[in-house]
Amino acid sequence: MAYTSSPEAQQRELDELRNAVNCAVVLEKAGFRLDRQATAQRSARNLKFRRDSEAIIVNHDGKGWWDPKGDGKGDVFKLVQYLDPSKNLGHVRQELRALIGRSPTLEVVERTKGAADRPRRDPAELWNRRTAPGQGTAAWRYLTEIRGLPDHIVAIAGQQGALKEGPHGTAWFGHRDADGQFTGMEMRGPDYKGFSTGGVGKRLFGFRADGGEAPVTRLVVTEAAIDALSFAALDRFQKGTLYTSTGGGMSPESEANLKRVMMKVAAQPDARLVVAVDNDLQGDRYAGKFAAMAQDVGLWSGRVSPKGPGEDWNAVLRTRREGMQAGSVPVAPLCRLSEVLGSGSKAQPETVSPSWLGQAEAHGTQRPPRVSDASLPASSEPVGKPAGPRSGSSPGLSL
Repeated sequence: MAYTSSPEAQQRELDELRNAVNCAVVLEKAGFRLDRQATAQRSARNLKFRRDSEAIIVNHDGKGWWDPKGDGKGDVFKLVQYLDPSKNLGHVRQELRALIGRSPTLEVVERTKGAADRPRRDPAELWNRRTAPGQGTAAWRYLTEIRGLPDHIVAIAGQQGALKEGPHGTAWFGHRDADGQFTGMEMRGPDYKGFSTGGVGKRLFGFRADGGEAPVTRLVVTEAAIDALSFAALDRFQKGTLYTSTGGGMSPESEANLKRVMMKVAAQPDARLVVAVDNDLQGDRYAGKFAAMAQDVGLWSGRVSPKGPGEDWNAVLRTRREGMQAGSVPVAPLCRLSEVLGSGSKAQPETVSPSWLGQAEAHGTQRPPRVSDASLPASSEPVGKPAGPRSGSSPGLSL
């Protein structure tokens, strides 16, 4: 290949390198190896590579990639710079030129034999065999005593089929897609944190704290299911609110699913998105991503995070609970909630079959009027105890 400095020739080279170099080859050169077991659990279209604790998934027949533990994704150029941020475009081009024509070896990463090598069961099968935690069970005590969640919040999540009890006192939080199909579960316990293997993977955990009778006009997105439950316990604006969790890092499919949910909610008058993320750099990245997605579908959005650096919503809830037990309530645990208003015409929601967002059936698709600051949750307002489920009320979402 002849390399010239004309803009046209440079663009042709970039296009050729992008099409000729497989992302898997770049990963193998950097010391990554194929995780055949994890790949088989997903699909042949998504190849998972590991290097120690790092993981990168290659998709689009080697033309794309994404980091399941972070926000990184893109083409082969972005992959080289993601692995080594010190490299500029010139360095990347030099590296990729040497890789043209190579095919990945797909050498398998060496794994120690153990429990992880046992045949994995379908997460939906495991989920269906479990029941909601009951008062006094190990998972109930973990959520209410260690995590500080109110009894009625745990009970509501269980009644709606969003929460079940796993082995060894773990709490399982079901994820479903926008059509209501079960895709996996977040699993948390005193000594365990993870997401189910096999199945489709992360989509959204969701539940209603208001009994689920009113249409969903307010969508709260958090990073973890326990944060969603904690935020609901602190929230004064539960009516019409769907509390959700992404479960952390998101795949492109997970992002597309969240956008579908946003479109469904955006069809409601005065609908809005609350991005309730942690007060850290990862929370900053999620806030920017979710605000952009909301703007695309015409949904008002705003961020609210704990005041303490690095804090999540469960830490806020436990601090507040400890303060109440000591006879003093911490003042203003929330940061100021500022709106990030979308612009342009509102996108029409795509057709979504009846699902756990069935409460959000469209009652009109006109763009809602601008929401005033006075109608939004204010950080200076006291946070009262949420009302429990009403006698005879609907159990809400069938998660």
